[in-house]
Amino acid sequence: MRFGAISKAFLVSSVLCFCFLDLLSAESLTLKEAVDRARSENLGIKEGEVSVKSARRASSYSWNSISPSIKASGSLSKALPEDDSTSGYGKSSDAARISLGASINIGLSPSIATAVKGARLSYEKQLIDYDTTMRTVELNVRKAFYQILYEQEYIKLQERNVESAKKQYDTNKSKYDRGVLPRLDVLNSQISYQNSQLALDNARTTLSNDMATFKNLLGMSQSTQLELSGSLDKYTELSDVSVSGVEAKSNTIASLEKQVEIAQNSLMATRLSAWAPTLSAGYSYNLSTTTDDSTDWSKGGTLTLGVNIPIDGFLPWSSGSQSIAKQKDNLELVQMQLEDAKNTQRINVDNSLSQVKSLMSAIGLRKQSLQFAEESYRLTLEAYNNGTKDIIVLQNARNGLFEAGVNLKSQAYNLAVALLNLENALGVPFGSLSGIDD
Repeated sequence: MRFGAISKAFLVSSVLCFCFLDLLSAESLTLKEAVDRARSENLGIKEGEVSVKSARRASSYSWNSISPSIKASGSLSKALPEDDSTSGYGKSSDAARISLGASINIGLSPSIATAVKGARLSYEKQLIDYDTTMRTVELNVRKAFYQILYEQEYIKLQERNVESAKKQYDTNKSKYDRGVLPRLDVLNSQISYQNSQLALDNARTTLSNDMATFKNLLGMSQSTQLELSGSLDKYTELSDVSVSGVEAKSNTIASLEKQVEIAQNSLMATRLSAWAPTLSAGYSYNLSTTTDDSTDWSKGGTLTLGVNIPIDGFLPWSSGSQSIAKQKDNLELVQMQLEDAKNTQRINVDNSLSQVKSLMSAIGLRKQSLQFAEESYRLTLEAYNNGTKDIIVLQNARNGLFEAGVNLKSQAYNLAVALLNLENALGVPFGSLSGIDD
């Protein structure tokens, strides 16, 4: 008995310990907290930070091509003794020679300026791309957050639907057992109850999968018990959204504008490489002596100047001329992509704004439909209890109420996503148009 009591106590303490550890790993996040978590822990953002750091380093030291090359040298040489086979002794060797030297060389190419500018432009573009990554991750986090909120609301509605269907089935079975209801009504209510339970199980599976994806987006351990704090109800109360006075921005356009600058700089670098001369200069100084008389040093310095003038760049069929033509084509293509991106942005803004307006109107109708469905179900339930309506009519009324609730939540979720798409198309901070950022 005493051993059994100890075992029970150990079991209870173990369960409590596991529950405590589970509570410690649980975490509740608002939308803003989820966004902040993703900004610091998302793998794609961390990779972008490394790319920015690399581009910054390349830009900071892009001038190193004009850094002079400095070398120092030293040598010790000594002739080996010749072999004298007749005497068996080798002849003594010459004295060793010591040589010391140093040199400095520098090359001046007209493309140095374009190389420095190219590194700077690449760094600036990397900053734009990093900001694009940040906005993309935030957009995905916000959409996933609202999707999970909708799925949680859907599950709550489905749970109520299952509960109602079960009650109806239990009631019908009780009436059938008393002999006051036909078996067909019992079977219909049982099928309705089972179908509702299957739909609930599928919804829970979908939520579990989407939650796992969301945790990965936040850089969070899958073992963490995560709860989202928020609601879609605020989106059902929005009355108007205006973009008047909003200055549209786009990282896509900014990136393409930077690519145009890069292409122009590359064209200039190619032209200079094909046409412009390259200068070089060098100076070397040498000291040498022998071990016989180390006080006598021979000294001498050499200055070298050179110029390299390309000629084939002036020939239309040369590789230099073809490279210039290729860079021109590339510049023209990027400029066309830029114009297309500007047109696409205008279309996306107009389409997103139209969708927002349409969804806001639809939400008003969905709210009215929900009120009508609630009243219809209440009256139908009273009629069924009074025996003036059959089970099929009641099930249809209950299904209509459930569908009306789901439709309202679905429209609220769609409106949240549409507003995010509109804000993304305009390049404004997320939540600025709706005023909802919690």
